[in-house]
Amino acid sequence: MAYSRQPNVTIAGRGLTQNPAPVPPAPAGIIQVGYDANIATDTSLGIVQVGSGLSITPAGILSATGGGSSLLNVKLTSVNYTATASDYYIGATNKNITITLPAGVVGKVYIVKNQGTSGNITVKGTGQNLDSSGDKTLGSEGSLIAIFDGTRWNLV
Repeated sequence: MAYSRQPNVTIAGRGLTQNPAPVPPAPAGIIQVGYDANIATDTSLGIVQVGSGLSITPAGILSATGGGSSLLNVKLTSVNYTATASDYYIGATNKNITITLPAGVVGKVYIVKNQGTSGNITVKGTGQNLDSSGDKTLGSEGSLIAIFDGTRWNLV
């Protein structure tokens, strides 16, 4: 990119010009990009696969594909249980048990569900609160999603 001054011309607000001329920015919040055929492909379903392991559906949903198992770890328990780092979904199949979330890792997500049709289960953290309390009670068929932010388990 080069800048040059117009010889012997003085116009307010125009002392230098840019060569090549700057490209006007896209509207706020929109990033205009194209994809290179070497890194992306179109499928017959209208899905764009970007690089290795990512795809964008026609509805604009970005998802991970391939690159290992796409299944999430499911644990069903009928007794008190402490979640492991590899757990994702924990289903309590018996009433009056406690599910304990381990010490949190930033970004870790657990889904806990009381799969029973009667009775309650208790969900608690190991040294961290669930929102602003030490534990939560899930009634029959109740569920929660817990996401760790570095300080506490935030419930959705």
